[in-house]
Amino acid sequence: MKILERSRNLTETLVAGYRILDYGVAVGLVAIATMLNLLAWPNGSNQDGHYFALMAAVLLSALYGGLGPGLVATALGGLSSSFLLLAPRFSITVAAPGARVRLMVFIFEGVLLSLATHLIRNQHKSQTPNIGLQRYLVIPLAVCAATIPKLVFPGLARELPFAFNYAAVCVCAWTGGLVSGIVALGLLVGVTKFLFLEPIYSLSVAGTADSIRVALFVAEGLLVTVLGSSHAKLKRLSAKASARARAHMAGALSREQDTAAILAISRDTIWEWGLDTGEIIRTPSWQDTLSIALPVREEFTSWVERIHPEDRTATIKRLQHAIEEGRQELQYTYRLLGPRGKFLSVWDHAFIIRGTDWKPLRVIGRSAELPSSELLES
Repeated sequence: MKILERSRNLTETLVAGYRILDYGVAVGLVAIATMLNLLAWPNGSNQDGHYFALMAAVLLSALYGGLGPGLVATALGGLSSSFLLLAPRFSITVAAPGARVRLMVFIFEGVLLSLATHLIRNQHKSQTPNIGLQRYLVIPLAVCAATIPKLVFPGLARELPFAFNYAAVCVCAWTGGLVSGIVALGLLVGVTKFLFLEPIYSLSVAGTADSIRVALFVAEGLLVTVLGSSHAKLKRLSAKASARARAHMAGALSREQDTAAILAISRDTIWEWGLDTGEIIRTPSWQDTLSIALPVREEFTSWVERIHPEDRTATIKRLQHAIEEGRQELQYTYRLLGPRGKFLSVWDHAFIIRGTDWKPLRVIGRSAELPSSELLES
């Protein structure tokens, strides 16, 4: 029962450790994104450029750890943006109305992306992409879903022209594979530039800032596409790794149980007495009273002195006769002085090792503690 309880406790500890690691990854990714933003905008930023790195942190956190870490990354990203980049800096309040809208949209899209990734991680059916044109049917739906809110709310399009695009690309890559994600990414880049970036209704880019924004979205969109389309393979690899980990854990628990069983049935102390050196070397296998009473190394004379006076002479004579008579094995019992001056009943099973000339070289044996009532005459 204790072994099973330890096994359950070990399993629960490992699971808790994995969950802590998931959230730790989310915190670390947001910290990296924040450092990149501070390097790019040391004086703060009221534009949407710094949300690109934070959105990537949310996506990776959700793909790695699931819904909870994705939501934590979203919350931490919002705090990072409001406290370190948006005016007034070093305060969670946001002064500019437009900046507040962009922050709210980031949080909303982070939640949406975490939910979409959660669905991807927890799907149970086969994840092979659809064959033929069917895989492209979701593309216009996703592109429209990401574009219509910005047409309805022009202020949103002006402040965050790439809002909802990440979730649309992720869904297309998940349902249709790599090609579907790339097609959706291309359409969203074109639609966003044509409708929401200056000059309006043109595919040309007016300034350097907008060029950087488009390039960042394309780079992160490709990342979303690759991760979303290859999630089936990643999930299979993760399942194999998890199975191997469970097998190793089961093997470790089995070895622990085997060790406990061996210790439970074996209370013998193995020893070797070198006849040429007169030294006894022991290997205790159970920390009971006998093992505590017997040191790892001691001289033969020291062991003899601790034998009960009434048993000492008979025990030594048995050993000497067996050695002199050419015997190879003998058993005997005696009383041995243990801790606190108490005598222990001991049973020895000894084997005499001899050379080619039959000369005795050493004695190897095992010692086991016996209840006093079982002290036998050999």
